[in-house]
Amino acid sequence: MRLVEPRNPIYWLVKKLIPLVNAIFLGDVHGLEHVPRSGPFIIACNHVSIPDGWLFANVVISALDRPIWFVARDDFWATRWWTRTVCSLLPALLIDWRKPSEVVHNAEHILSEGGIIGIFPEGTRNTNPDELMVGKSGVARMALHTGVPVLPAGYQGPNITRFRDVVKHFLITQKKATLRFGEPLQFKKTEGHISSDVLIGATDDIMRAVALVAEKKPRLHRL
Repeated sequence: MRLVEPRNPIYWLVKKLIPLVNAIFLGDVHGLEHVPRSGPFIIACNHVSIPDGWLFANVVISALDRPIWFVARDDFWATRWWTRTVCSLLPALLIDWRKPSEVVHNAEHILSEGGIIGIFPEGTRNTNPDELMVGKSGVARMALHTGVPVLPAGYQGPNITRFRDVVKHFLITQKKATLRFGEPLQFKKTEGHISSDVLIGATDDIMRAVALVAEKKPRLHRL
């Protein structure tokens, strides 16, 4: 698995488009000082809009000059075939729904090699302006298996799913997105089996931190 920066025209173009994409979509960025300057880490973000992962990646690439490997659905770009074609040229990890645990193992390998993983612990887009969804356990499992820090990240901005949404929100009303990063969470590395209590507790801790920077209310396994 490639951990070096991909060298192909698609990734080169993506990097060259960072200033343009940020000019159209991105407003303020807060908490950039919390982003680790070296070593592996996981970015756990809330998920509202198609561009939010792109914007988080742009900020990290611009600040660190390092690629970020985002975990994504295998049908993210219209069809599975097109998604796999595009993501084979980008730092991306696609979820194979026949073997969903495989993406966690691949992500842990990247972290063990010093890479950066981006993940949406809600598991899908959530347009509720006030409340997060209950977090999935994958990000906590990775953090506990590897012992790397988890950087909570929050997106506030328009829900963009179609081209006309881009025109409406960003080009006409010029309502841009705000990104916030919180202080990294550090979990003790766990060897072997992780109990459900530990896993749920870590997941809820991560969702509380994401909720804080996303300025939403968390939904937790334990109230």
